[in-house]
Amino acid sequence: MQRMCLSVYAMSDSVKTFLLFFICNLLLTHVTAQGSTDLYVFQLQKDNDSYHLFKPQFLSGFNPGGYTNQPWFTPEGDLLVSVRMKNEMQNDIYRLSLDDYKIRRITKTAANEYSPRMDPTQQYLSVVRQVEGGSMDQQVFLSKRSGGGYQSITPDRKDIGYYTWIDNDQLALFRIEGESNTLEKYSIIDQKARKITSAIGRSLWTDIHGAVVYVHKFSTDYWYLKKFNSDVFRMDIITQTPGMTEDFALAPDGTYFMSLAGKIFIFHPEHQITWQEIADLSIYGIEAVSRLAISPDGTRIAVVATKNNQ
Repeated sequence: MQRMCLSVYAMSDSVKTFLLFFICNLLLTHVTAQGSTDLYVFQLQKDNDSYHLFKPQFLSGFNPGGYTNQPWFTPEGDLLVSVRMKNEMQNDIYRLSLDDYKIRRITKTAANEYSPRMDPTQQYLSVVRQVEGGSMDQQVFLSKRSGGGYQSITPDRKDIGYYTWIDNDQLALFRIEGESNTLEKYSIIDQKARKITSAIGRSLWTDIHGAVVYVHKFSTDYWYLKKFNSDVFRMDIITQTPGMTEDFALAPDGTYFMSLAGKIFIFHPEHQITWQEIADLSIYGIEAVSRLAISPDGTRIAVVATKNNQ
């Protein structure tokens, strides 16, 4: 196991935490690469109908200048991430423990793995896996929680970019189709698919009711956050996005979080009539936020900072 830089944030002195955060960041990320990303976790505190971000933790100390992205929280509160080390071309899945500050490599194969998640039974790890020898052959695979024993559950789909579980037997798939990507409902049992819509964003989440939430890039001027109810095959608009942004996450209480440049916004249909800015992360040197993930208990948010706007 390799100890991460984030252990310094167990200190109670907020000023010292802030200073150490920047020192650690500067030491470990002074060399950046095209397309590199940094991963952070902030504590989340709910305040009436809003949220407050505090106590940042820098999680990319083991991979300076590399790619640490696509975070997903396990039920235990650990983070699964897709990792590519600097100057390498291989993506593997790592598990980051936020309580004991350790990392563990889950996959080590000749294929690239992305978008790690646990299946609804919490018995298996699911990933988008680039099949060996296929430059554009990406399928959803299952493996044991600890890695190994990979099996494709979408063998007739070769162009999957992202996905979310609808239930134990169904997936919502982001299929790569040029510049207009398609959202598709897919049955694992009979391997049948049905197109839902096109021109979608890369972030896909399933809410507590089993509805798939996604961004619809309706036009060059209007993007919408929408949800798809698979039982009745109906799509509903939640709200317009706060800008041309496709990255969001969903909190357990039904609050939507979206990133735009270096800012975080929230929206809850029952509490807000428009997006509310809750954090400007530029004070931490984070200018471009992309992926977001929120822990199952709603007390942490993972934030990916993209370098060079890639």
